[in-house]
Amino acid sequence: MALPGDAVMIEVGMNEGAGRGVNPHVPVTAAEVEADARRCRDAGAVLIHWHARDASTEEERLADTDEYAAALAPMRADGLLACPSYPVDGVPVGRRLDHVWDLHERCGLELVPIDTASVTTVPWNPRLNDFVGLDWLRTQSGVVDNPLPFVVDAVQMARRHGMVPSFGAFDVGGSRIVGMLHESGRLDGPVIHKVFLSEGWAVGPIPSEAALDLHLAQLPPTLDAEWVVVPYAHHDPLVVERLCRAALERGGHVRVGIGDSPAAHPEATNAELVAAVTTWAREAGRPVADVATARARLGLAGVAP
Repeated sequence: MALPGDAVMIEVGMNEGAGRGVNPHVPVTAAEVEADARRCRDAGAVLIHWHARDASTEEERLADTDEYAAALAPMRADGLLACPSYPVDGVPVGRRLDHVWDLHERCGLELVPIDTASVTTVPWNPRLNDFVGLDWLRTQSGVVDNPLPFVVDAVQMARRHGMVPSFGAFDVGGSRIVGMLHESGRLDGPVIHKVFLSEGWAVGPIPSEAALDLHLAQLPPTLDAEWVVVPYAHHDPLVVERLCRAALERGGHVRVGIGDSPAAHPEATNAELVAAVTTWAREAGRPVADVATARARLGLAGVAP
């Protein structure tokens, strides 16, 4: 099943860990996230990903149900498909998504963030051609741990709650695991599958059209999935555009956001980036999906006004 007219779903990486020092338009508080999400919806976005943040310090609060709920409830009322992040440090892996299940019960959260493979943090500065943050990494594990049992359990819990998995693959193996989840009978669909092509957080192959194609080759044709390219931690806006256009040409969807690549867009707003994608989609001969179209494609009910 495909979206009518080969429509493009646009996702926004609202803030990630970026602060206002790198872009003054980064939304931090729940009210700012919600208002920015509405502007992005008006520009053409249907999917919103964000990190809960402390209003005074801007520090991430990745397991804070109350902070997420304050932004989620009004986004849900607008029909947007919202997906929070999750904590990595200080929370046992098996409890990492507790806030997601709570948000489903409290606010009707519909999407589950599931990153499908463990990855080693490799911070790379392409301008210096060198690693950065090595002293900091000597005191950290340096690994985002996503063991297979956690992934399998999260998929089963999502099915139990009637939620749609929003997978993240930072390396090619992550895409292969999604294919194996399907082939083992644990995953049907529809699902969202996000392919991260990252520069400064140097995980996976060098970002390119060939890297995207390698990810896509791991997904079995019987899997009911909508895939999204995510240019991540880039400094060159032309590379971000090139990767987005490659996804549009291949029938995929696009995520942009000042949180994803703040160095590439130090003055832009999220809504401006969404508007740029709508232009690229039009030039590729593809319409942009509205929230009703996206919800229907993912098997999610509309939200009553």
